Amino acid sequence: MSTPLLFKHRACGAKVALVFVHGFSGDPSKTWGQFPDFIEADSRLNDWDILSIGYTTRFVPDIVGIWSADAPLDRLALLLSTIASTPPLSDYRSLAIVAHSMGGLILQRALLDCPELLTRTSHVLLYGTPSGGLAKAGPFSFIKRQVRDMAEKSEFVTTLRSRWNANFEPVATFRFTTVAGDQDEFVPSVSSLDPFPTAYRAVVPGNHLEIVKPKSSTDLSVQVLLKNLIGDAAPVGPRNAAALAMESRDFVKAVRLLEEQKGELDSEGLVQLALALEGTGRQDEAIVLLERCAGSDTDPMGVLAGRLKRRWLAGHRRADAERAMSLYRSAYQMSTAKSNHAQAYYHGVNVAFMELAYGSDHEAAQAMAAQVLDHCALAPGTLWRTASEGEANLVLGQTVLALECYHRTLAMHPKPREIASMFQQALRLADLMGDDAATLQLTALYNGQGAAVAI
Repeated sequence: MSTPLLFKHRACGAKVALVFVHGFSGDPSKTWGQFPDFIEADSRLNDWDILSIGYTTRFVPDIVGIWSADAPLDRLALLLSTIASTPPLSDYRSLAIVAHSMGGLILQRALLDCPELLTRTSHVLLYGTPSGGLAKAGPFSFIKRQVRDMAEKSEFVTTLRSRWNANFEPVATFRFTTVAGDQDEFVPSVSSLDPFPTAYRAVVPGNHLEIVKPKSSTDLSVQVLLKNLIGDAAPVGPRNAAALAMESRDFVKAVRLLEEQKGELDSEGLVQLALALEGTGRQDEAIVLLERCAGSDTDPMGVLAGRLKRRWLAGHRRADAERAMSLYRSAYQMSTAKSNHAQAYYHGVNVAFMELAYGSDHEAAQAMAAQVLDHCALAPGTLWRTASEGEANLVLGQTVLALECYHRTLAMHPKPREIASMFQQALRLADLMGDDAATLQLTALYNGQGAAVAI
């Protein structure tokens, strides 16, 4: 009897899915024990469907060329890609894939062979996967092709490692973690952990089977998965884990579409590529691109200034702050001279922020904030105009007006990146102004909790 190709733990028509892939001699409905149940019970993942992929793998010798035999790993990788490219999996905008043991080898090969699957995969977690091969598999290779492919120096493993390292170091395409059991001697850590950089490794209690059969939601194996899926996402709302996973796929698609023609992009395309590069963890490359191509166009100038500002806030390099301030001021002056009020308020509000955050000049910041409001009054009503009005009012000490603006921005259904951009700066401003009431309310809004806080 063949193994079912897809087992549905929860299928409610979501836009993103968590997909489990079992290992050698495993089963889509049994290998993972209560693992899917614990994920399903976490309300932060209510917007995710949960499924398991199955394939035939048995503790019986292959009789190749007679009637049937279990498929080798390259064929199973193609099977995985085929399943993912047809309904219902093809209907999901983003997939987070968790694989156990041999399933992790299949998944890695599928990601290398299938660009469409790669583009839609937001998270990859490998539990007890022999990514470096198994030394103990060698003596049994002749009776089982799946075992042959898992052997330490097999052609499958050596080719996989070479191709993976060439394509995914550093890992910028998806969020990645490889997990080992502290008592796993079937797949030792030299095979499950060592093929990858230290930053992507995790160890949880248990042997090879126990690490995917947790007893409770507090087990470390469950918590590792939850941390990877949720990260710094809001518990609910438009910046939740599902929304971030989908947005991450949009960034990857934009990079793949635009990067090859980066020398020919107009200003809008240049901005899109820079933001997408930053969204995939390639901030320094975004800065280099904009430094080379931004020219005197105020929109790319502002995006470049924004990337430098963020790098300064993280690393406190004076040169980054001064360059960002210079760009914002120049772009503001150019926009004002052209009566481009939408660009003027965008650059002006950032000049006000830098005057406070870097120059510690409250008077200059407030003078610019007043000019920003004048430009906003003459510009079309948009998400960013409303956010800029909120920011300017924060600088001017008008907390109630500022919070009203930020409530309105959320009603305009901003994307996760937009929410992070506007609220992180607003939170820094509230802190610089010593406005504890605004900080409390803005934090609640940023985390998707719209309840009002008394001010």
